[in-house]
Amino acid sequence: MIPLETAAAANADENEPFGVIDFRFRPIGARSWTPSTTYHYLDRMGLEPCPSFMEQSRELMFAEMDEAGISLGVVGVPGPTRIRGLDPTGSSEIKQIVDEHPDRFVGLGSVEPSDVDAAVTGVGELAALGMRGVTVDPSTAQVSRRFDDRELYPIFEETQRLGLIVATTISCLLGPYQDDCRPEYVDHVATDFGGLTISIQHGGWPFVREALGVAHKQPNVVIVPGQYVHYGFPGSDDYVTALARQLPDQILFGSVYPNCGPLTDLRRIVASWDLPPHIERKYLRDNAARVLGL
Repeated sequence: MIPLETAAAANADENEPFGVIDFRFRPIGARSWTPSTTYHYLDRMGLEPCPSFMEQSRELMFAEMDEAGISLGVVGVPGPTRIRGLDPTGSSEIKQIVDEHPDRFVGLGSVEPSDVDAAVTGVGELAALGMRGVTVDPSTAQVSRRFDDRELYPIFEETQRLGLIVATTISCLLGPYQDDCRPEYVDHVATDFGGLTISIQHGGWPFVREALGVAHKQPNVVIVPGQYVHYGFPGSDDYVTALARQLPDQILFGSVYPNCGPLTDLRRIVASWDLPPHIERKYLRDNAARVLGL
Protein backbone atom coordinates (compact mmCIF):
# COMPACT_ATOMS: atom_id res chain seq x y z
CA MET A 1 0.00 0.00 0.00
CA ILE A 2 1.27 3.51 -0.87
CA PRO A 3 1.68 5.68 2.24
CA LEU A 4 -0.88 8.51 2.35
CA GLU A 5 1.77 11.21 2.20
CA THR A 6 3.27 9.58 -0.89
CA ALA A 7 -0.13 9.31 -2.55
CA ALA A 8 -0.86 12.94 -1.74
CA ALA A 9 2.46 13.99 -3.25
CA ALA A 10 1.71 11.93 -6.35
CA ASN A 11 -1.70 13.60 -6.72
CA ALA A 12 -0.08 17.01 -6.33
CA ASP A 13 2.42 16.16 -9.04
CA GLU A 14 -0.42 15.19 -11.40
CA ASN A 15 -1.78 18.74 -11.24
CA GLU A 16 1.54 20.48 -11.77
CA PRO A 17 2.33 21.83 -15.24
CA PHE A 18 4.94 19.88 -17.16
CA GLY A 19 6.83 20.17 -20.41
CA VAL A 20 6.13 17.52 -23.02
CA ILE A 21 9.01 15.45 -24.39
CA ASP A 22 8.43 14.66 -28.05
CA PHE A 23 10.32 11.45 -28.76
CA ARG A 24 10.09 11.68 -32.57
CA PHE A 25 10.75 15.17 -33.86
CA ARG A 26 12.59 16.34 -36.96
CA PRO A 27 13.09 20.12 -36.59
CA ILE A 28 13.56 22.48 -39.48
CA GLY A 29 17.02 21.59 -40.79
CA ALA A 30 16.60 17.85 -40.18
CA ARG A 31 14.57 15.42 -42.23
CA SER A 32 13.67 11.79 -42.82
CA TRP A 33 11.58 12.06 -45.99
CA THR A 34 11.94 14.33 -48.96
CA PRO A 35 9.53 17.31 -48.80
CA SER A 36 7.39 15.87 -51.58
CA THR A 37 7.08 12.56 -49.72
CA THR A 38 6.14 14.41 -46.53
CA TYR A 39 3.34 16.23 -48.35
CA HIS A 40 2.26 12.94 -49.92
CA TYR A 41 1.83 11.21 -46.56
CA LEU A 42 0.15 14.24 -44.99
CA ASP A 43 -2.36 14.18 -47.83
CA ARG A 44 -3.00 10.47 -47.32
CA MET A 45 -3.73 11.13 -43.65
CA GLY A 46 -6.00 14.07 -44.50
CA LEU A 47 -3.77 16.54 -42.66
CA GLU A 48 -2.64 20.08 -43.34
CA PRO A 49 1.08 20.65 -42.78
CA CYS A 50 2.29 22.76 -39.90
CA PRO A 51 2.79 26.39 -40.98
CA SER A 52 6.41 26.26 -39.80
CA PHE A 53 7.11 23.40 -42.19
CA MET A 54 5.51 25.18 -45.12
CA GLU A 55 7.54 28.31 -44.39
CA GLN A 56 10.65 26.37 -43.29
CA SER A 57 10.83 28.68 -40.30
CA ARG A 58 12.59 27.46 -37.19
CA GLU A 59 11.36 30.49 -35.26
CA LEU A 60 7.75 29.62 -36.09
CA MET A 61 8.46 25.97 -35.23
CA PHE A 62 9.58 26.94 -31.72
CA ALA A 63 6.43 29.04 -31.32
CA GLU A 64 4.32 26.04 -32.33
CA MET A 65 6.20 23.83 -29.88
CA ASP A 66 5.66 26.34 -27.08
CA GLU A 67 1.94 26.63 -27.83
CA ALA A 68 1.64 22.83 -27.60
CA GLY A 69 3.71 22.70 -24.40
CA ILE A 70 6.56 20.73 -26.00
CA SER A 71 9.72 21.58 -24.09
CA LEU A 72 12.11 19.01 -25.60
CA GLY A 73 12.32 17.21 -28.92
CA VAL A 74 14.25 14.01 -29.57
CA VAL A 75 15.81 14.34 -33.01
CA GLY A 76 16.31 11.05 -34.79
CA VAL A 77 16.08 9.98 -38.42
CA PRO A 78 16.52 6.72 -40.34
CA GLY A 79 20.00 5.55 -41.18
CA PRO A 80 21.59 6.34 -44.55
CA THR A 81 19.56 4.78 -47.34
CA ARG A 82 18.60 5.08 -50.98
CA ILE A 83 15.08 3.72 -50.51
CA ARG A 84 12.31 5.62 -52.26
CA GLY A 85 11.26 8.90 -50.66
CA LEU A 86 13.80 8.84 -47.83
CA ASP A 87 16.51 11.49 -47.57
CA PRO A 88 17.68 11.33 -43.95
CA THR A 89 19.80 13.95 -42.26
CA GLY A 90 23.25 12.81 -41.16
CA SER A 91 24.38 12.54 -37.56
CA SER A 92 26.70 15.54 -37.88
CA GLU A 93 23.79 17.76 -38.88
CA ILE A 94 21.71 16.48 -35.96
CA LYS A 95 24.62 17.20 -33.64
CA GLN A 96 24.82 20.77 -34.97
CA ILE A 97 21.10 21.35 -34.35
CA VAL A 98 21.39 19.97 -30.80
CA ASP A 99 24.44 22.13 -30.12
CA GLU A 100 22.61 25.22 -31.36
CA HIS A 101 19.58 24.51 -29.14
CA PRO A 102 20.69 22.27 -26.25
CA ASP A 103 17.72 23.32 -24.14
CA ARG A 104 15.23 22.22 -26.81
CA PHE A 105 16.68 19.09 -28.41
CA VAL A 106 18.56 15.89 -27.70
CA GLY A 107 19.90 13.72 -30.49
CA LEU A 108 19.83 10.15 -31.69
CA GLY A 109 22.49 9.47 -34.29
CA SER A 110 22.37 6.74 -36.91
CA VAL A 111 24.66 4.17 -38.46
CA GLU A 112 24.57 2.34 -41.78
CA PRO A 113 24.72 -1.28 -40.61
CA SER A 114 25.80 -2.88 -43.89
CA ASP A 115 29.44 -2.66 -42.81
CA VAL A 116 29.12 -3.95 -39.26
CA ASP A 117 32.68 -3.11 -38.18
CA ALA A 118 32.28 0.47 -39.40
CA ALA A 119 28.91 0.69 -37.67
CA VAL A 120 30.41 -0.45 -34.37
CA THR A 121 33.04 2.27 -34.68
CA GLY A 122 30.28 4.73 -35.54
CA VAL A 123 28.37 3.87 -32.38
CA GLY A 124 31.40 4.80 -30.31
CA GLU A 125 31.74 8.07 -32.21
CA LEU A 126 28.09 8.91 -31.59
CA ALA A 127 28.52 8.28 -27.87
CA ALA A 128 31.55 10.58 -27.85
CA LEU A 129 29.43 13.29 -29.50
CA GLY A 130 26.91 13.07 -26.68
CA MET A 131 24.15 11.36 -28.61
CA ARG A 132 21.59 9.60 -26.41
CA GLY A 133 21.09 6.71 -28.81
CA VAL A 134 21.50 5.32 -32.28
CA THR A 135 19.02 4.48 -35.02
CA VAL A 136 19.57 1.08 -36.63
CA ASP A 137 17.32 0.41 -39.64
CA PRO A 138 18.84 -2.61 -41.38
CA SER A 139 15.89 -3.26 -43.69
CA THR A 140 16.63 -0.09 -45.69
CA ALA A 141 20.42 -0.37 -45.60
CA GLN A 142 22.53 -1.07 -48.66
CA VAL A 143 22.74 -4.67 -47.46
CA SER A 144 19.16 -5.32 -46.38
CA ARG A 145 18.81 -7.49 -43.26
CA ARG A 146 16.25 -8.22 -40.59
CA PHE A 147 16.75 -6.45 -37.27
CA ASP A 148 17.53 -9.76 -35.56
CA ASP A 149 20.22 -10.83 -38.01
CA ARG A 150 23.08 -12.09 -35.85
CA GLU A 151 25.56 -10.37 -38.13
CA LEU A 152 24.34 -7.17 -36.48
CA TYR A 153 24.89 -8.34 -32.91
CA PRO A 154 28.27 -6.57 -32.48
CA ILE A 155 26.40 -3.28 -33.03
CA PHE A 156 23.96 -4.12 -30.25
CA GLU A 157 26.77 -5.30 -27.98
CA GLU A 158 28.59 -1.99 -28.36
CA THR A 159 25.43 0.06 -27.94
CA GLN A 160 24.51 -1.84 -24.77
CA ARG A 161 28.07 -1.44 -23.43
CA LEU A 162 27.91 2.32 -23.94
CA GLY A 163 24.44 2.67 -22.43
CA LEU A 164 22.82 4.05 -25.56
CA ILE A 165 19.25 3.56 -26.75
CA VAL A 166 18.65 1.67 -29.99
CA ALA A 167 15.80 3.06 -32.08
CA THR A 168 14.50 1.06 -35.02
CA THR A 169 11.62 1.75 -37.37
CA ILE A 170 9.19 -1.15 -37.57
CA SER A 171 6.29 -0.55 -39.95
CA CYS A 172 5.02 -1.17 -43.45
CA LEU A 173 6.80 1.98 -44.68
CA LEU A 174 10.23 0.43 -44.33
CA GLY A 175 11.33 -2.60 -46.21
CA PRO A 176 11.59 -3.05 -49.18
CA TYR A 177 9.15 -5.81 -48.18
CA GLN A 178 6.58 -5.60 -45.41
CA ASP A 179 7.83 -8.75 -43.70
CA ASP A 180 11.31 -7.19 -43.45
CA CYS A 181 10.05 -5.23 -40.43
CA ARG A 182 8.16 -7.28 -37.88
CA PRO A 183 8.00 -6.77 -34.10
CA GLU A 184 9.15 -10.30 -33.30
CA TYR A 185 12.61 -9.42 -34.62
CA VAL A 186 12.84 -6.85 -31.82
CA ASP A 187 11.74 -9.54 -29.36
CA HIS A 188 14.73 -11.68 -30.36
CA VAL A 189 17.24 -8.86 -29.85
CA ALA A 190 15.60 -7.71 -26.59
CA THR A 191 15.87 -11.27 -25.27
CA ASP A 192 19.54 -11.56 -26.16
CA PHE A 193 20.44 -8.05 -24.90
CA GLY A 194 18.49 -7.59 -21.69
CA GLY A 195 20.39 -4.45 -20.75
CA LEU A 196 19.64 -2.68 -24.02
CA THR A 197 16.70 -0.27 -24.33
CA ILE A 198 15.05 -0.63 -27.75
CA SER A 199 12.52 1.86 -29.09
CA ILE A 200 10.08 0.63 -31.74
CA GLN A 201 9.40 3.67 -33.91
CA HIS A 202 6.18 3.70 -35.96
CA GLY A 203 4.76 1.40 -33.28
CA GLY A 204 5.19 -1.74 -35.40
CA TRP A 205 2.14 -0.78 -37.49
CA PRO A 206 0.23 -2.62 -38.89
CA PHE A 207 1.44 -5.39 -36.54
CA VAL A 208 0.05 -3.47 -33.57
CA ARG A 209 -0.84 -6.28 -31.18
CA GLU A 210 2.38 -8.11 -31.96
CA ALA A 211 4.36 -4.98 -31.04
CA LEU A 212 2.36 -4.51 -27.84
CA GLY A 213 2.96 -8.15 -27.01
CA VAL A 214 6.70 -7.70 -27.41
CA ALA A 215 6.67 -4.73 -25.02
CA HIS A 216 4.47 -6.61 -22.55
CA LYS A 217 7.04 -9.43 -22.53
CA GLN A 218 10.16 -7.27 -22.68
CA PRO A 219 10.59 -4.49 -20.08
CA ASN A 220 13.52 -3.10 -22.09
CA VAL A 221 11.30 -2.33 -25.10
CA VAL A 222 9.35 0.91 -25.54
CA ILE A 223 6.96 1.88 -28.32
CA VAL A 224 6.58 5.22 -30.12
CA PRO A 225 3.45 4.80 -32.25
CA GLY A 226 3.34 8.40 -33.49
CA GLN A 227 0.79 9.01 -36.24
CA TYR A 228 -0.53 5.46 -35.96
CA VAL A 229 -2.14 6.22 -32.60
CA HIS A 230 -3.00 9.89 -33.14
CA TYR A 231 -4.82 9.79 -36.47
CA GLY A 232 -7.23 6.88 -36.30
CA PHE A 233 -5.24 4.23 -38.12
CA PRO A 234 -6.69 0.72 -37.77
CA GLY A 235 -5.44 -0.59 -34.43
CA SER A 236 -4.95 2.84 -32.87
CA ASP A 237 -7.38 2.02 -30.05
CA ASP A 238 -5.18 -0.92 -29.09
CA TYR A 239 -2.28 1.44 -28.33
CA VAL A 240 -4.52 3.57 -26.12
CA THR A 241 -5.91 0.54 -24.28
CA ALA A 242 -2.41 -0.78 -23.62
CA LEU A 243 -1.24 2.65 -22.47
CA ALA A 244 -4.12 2.92 -20.02
CA ARG A 245 -3.80 -0.61 -18.65
CA GLN A 246 -0.96 -3.01 -19.46
CA LEU A 247 1.86 -0.74 -20.70
CA PRO A 248 1.62 2.67 -19.00
CA ASP A 249 5.41 2.89 -18.69
CA GLN A 250 6.39 1.73 -22.17
CA ILE A 251 4.49 3.86 -24.69
CA LEU A 252 5.94 7.28 -25.55
CA PHE A 253 4.59 10.38 -27.27
CA GLY A 254 6.08 11.28 -30.63
CA SER A 255 4.52 13.89 -32.93
CA VAL A 256 6.59 12.74 -35.94
CA TYR A 257 6.86 16.44 -36.86
CA PRO A 258 6.69 17.50 -39.67
CA ASN A 259 4.62 14.44 -40.68
CA CYS A 260 1.73 15.61 -38.52
CA GLY A 261 -1.00 18.19 -38.27
CA PRO A 262 -0.74 21.20 -35.93
CA LEU A 263 1.02 20.28 -32.70
CA THR A 264 -1.76 21.79 -30.60
CA ASP A 265 -4.20 19.39 -32.29
CA LEU A 266 -2.13 16.49 -30.97
CA ARG A 267 -2.59 17.71 -27.40
CA ARG A 268 -6.35 17.82 -27.97
CA ILE A 269 -6.29 14.32 -29.45
CA VAL A 270 -4.42 12.93 -26.44
CA ALA A 271 -6.80 14.75 -24.06
CA SER A 272 -9.75 13.12 -25.85
CA TRP A 273 -8.53 9.70 -24.68
CA ASP A 274 -9.58 10.61 -21.11
CA LEU A 275 -6.56 8.97 -19.55
CA PRO A 276 -5.97 9.27 -15.82
CA PRO A 277 -3.76 12.36 -15.35
CA HIS A 278 -0.75 10.37 -14.18
CA ILE A 279 -0.96 8.09 -17.25
CA GLU A 280 -1.26 11.04 -19.63
CA ARG A 281 1.82 12.57 -18.01
CA LYS A 282 3.72 9.30 -18.42
CA TYR A 283 2.85 9.23 -22.11
CA LEU A 284 3.69 12.87 -22.72
CA ARG A 285 6.79 13.20 -20.56
CA ASP A 286 7.78 10.81 -17.80
CA ASN A 287 8.39 7.68 -19.86
CA ALA A 288 10.65 9.56 -22.27
CA ALA A 289 12.48 11.27 -19.40
CA ARG A 290 13.20 7.87 -17.85
CA VAL A 291 14.44 6.36 -21.11
CA LEU A 292 16.67 9.38 -21.76
CA GLY A 293 18.00 9.41 -18.21
CA LEU A 294 16.75 12.94 -17.53
